[in-house]
Amino acid sequence: MTERSDWRAIMAAFLVGVAGAIQVGRVAPVATRLQQDLHLDLVTIGWLVSLITLVSALLGLFAGHWVERAGLRTALTIGAGLIGICALFSAVVASVPALIATRIVEGIGYLFVVVAAPTLIARTATARDAPFALAIWGTFFTLGLSIAAFAGGVASEIVGWRGWFLLSAAGMLAAAAIAHTSIPRDGTAAPSGPRIRETIRAMPRASWLLGAAFLGLTLLALSILSLLPVFLVQEHGLAPGSAGAVTGSVALASIAGSLSYGVLANRVPDKVVAMGAAIALVAAAFPTFASGAAQGQVIPCAAVAVFMSGVLVAQTFAAVPRVAGAPGLIGPSNGLVAQLGSVGALTGPPLLGALIARADWSAVPIVATGFSLSFLLLFHSALRSAREI
Repeated sequence: MTERSDWRAIMAAFLVGVAGAIQVGRVAPVATRLQQDLHLDLVTIGWLVSLITLVSALLGLFAGHWVERAGLRTALTIGAGLIGICALFSAVVASVPALIATRIVEGIGYLFVVVAAPTLIARTATARDAPFALAIWGTFFTLGLSIAAFAGGVASEIVGWRGWFLLSAAGMLAAAAIAHTSIPRDGTAAPSGPRIRETIRAMPRASWLLGAAFLGLTLLALSILSLLPVFLVQEHGLAPGSAGAVTGSVALASIAGSLSYGVLANRVPDKVVAMGAAIALVAAAFPTFASGAAQGQVIPCAAVAVFMSGVLVAQTFAAVPRVAGAPGLIGPSNGLVAQLGSVGALTGPPLLGALIARADWSAVPIVATGFSLSFLLLFHSALRSAREI
């Protein structure tokens, strides 16, 4: 933390995060064109969508360790540059294995970004500004995916999927350049530092508890958003395009939720915010997926549930510096949270989909209740453990 917030650096880090999230979402809006041009099946398309986050699910904590040793600006610009170069390469390849390989390497760059950016924001914001700054950061993923969905669809109609990939790569490289010029230079890197095993042993219990809380939260929130279009098609007879548009609009409520936490953070106790948001999320999930619910009920209730998940996401990011225990462990703690959150994002939709297939849509509110309760218990345990350090 500093005596004066460096908002130029904070917004540059946020911009890189949004540009990175656009790369996560750049495949989905052109999936049909990729299928036609490269003769891909749906399984391959699914891997192209998810591989970029698979790396985070496997290596988040290791990335947090490396980011601290390399320097935050260095890690952020290397990560952004790597994503941009891979996106450029993916626009010109004709081989499916090469396309998959570039997506994996992109995942490494994306992981550097999502670990280094919130760590840098926490370090360059004052104690008073940090909750709001990290709440802004909490919107990066949803904002990036929304931009990708809109811009990808429009751009691919004009310049094709390869043109869209080139445009997104140019935006990523531009964000990298802005970050490099806007963020202060890293201090002199130490020639050596703690080994990864020492870093893991030094990680406080509070960081592990917070990461576990975030796993359940991302599992729940992304499951709701990924399955909502199917629910609207199957239960309410919407066309797939209309269901996707509705879901995209609902997803934006997460951004409003994260920003709302930034306003509440210094005014309302954490326990009250977390409990109120979790209760409201559960209360909204039941009428959203109720049997025979009117469409006019489903959409606003879904928006409320997603809004509340946005509040909890921002609250989690804002808590990382407090639970880390030491400045040098903020990066590894962010890496751990990113890793466990990615595990939730990868496993949630298929697990909940399997549950719905065995039961029915009424299972969703039950799952929402369970994971909201687990978030509350783990989040408050993390804060309590941090106070004991």
